[in-house]
Amino acid sequence: MQQTALGYGSALLATLIWSGNFVVARALADLIPPWQCNFWRWLVALLVLLPFAGPHLRQDWPGIRKHWGYLSLMGILGVTLMNTLIYKAGQSTESLNMALLVPTAPIVILVFSRILYGEPITPRRLAGVLVVLAGVLILVSRGEWQRLAGLKINSGDFWALGCAFCFGLYSLFMRRRPRQISPLSFNAATFSLGLLCALPFTVAEACLLPLPRLSPTLITGVLYAGIGCSFAAFWFWTLAVDRIGPVQAGIVYYSLPVFAAVASVLVLHETIAPPQVLGGLLVIGGILVATLVVPRQRGR
Repeated sequence: MQQTALGYGSALLATLIWSGNFVVARALADLIPPWQCNFWRWLVALLVLLPFAGPHLRQDWPGIRKHWGYLSLMGILGVTLMNTLIYKAGQSTESLNMALLVPTAPIVILVFSRILYGEPITPRRLAGVLVVLAGVLILVSRGEWQRLAGLKINSGDFWALGCAFCFGLYSLFMRRRPRQISPLSFNAATFSLGLLCALPFTVAEACLLPLPRLSPTLITGVLYAGIGCSFAAFWFWTLAVDRIGPVQAGIVYYSLPVFAAVASVLVLHETIAPPQVLGGLLVIGGILVATLVVPRQRGR
């Protein structure tokens, strides 16, 4: 029971921290190109992580060498591609489109869990997902359905879908993490390998585009993304998937639009309309329906 509570709490904390990434993406869109933003973010995260992971890396090194292919794949999905796609999407798509597309990651987890692992999609879980989707639609559209009908698909939408797909696969493949590799060693290895894969693209972008100018906003945003969204949030997400599995953690991830709405009020001073409150309640209710374990009564 304690392990389950720790899993759900970790997934919620990771989602809460990640919700601030949308504020960071909007603030840094005109200050730094996507590949460079992503690279410096993960480099900060790696530098913060190494003092904690150092002793574990020495102990887990045989397992890291043995499973370097798996770790490289996780590094590409979680570090090289995922947030680069988000920063790229923010340059050419509306925030409404982003909010609609990013929460589709748990659907990827559900579908591929069924295909790869034969994990059933129970009626209660499906009902919870549908309620959450309804809440997300109300939340991001503010109850004005014509806004959804008037959306135009552009290249940024496909980048956002790519981010959701990468996150879904990352969470799904997390269950294959070798047990001889601790979470700290796993994160340090994937951060390093992901940065290595991103380095050529970052250098090419720096050669082709003007270098970003340092400013308090840029430094603060990169530090938040590196320490919060990368180091802390990925640590919590690793714990969550270990304790409750990728599907249950992915459903908790649906609460991201709720936290993003709160962040927009606190940081950007935006107002929340009544339809957004209704949408937030549906999101939370759907998560409870899909994730709460109902104890079975045993007969005598």
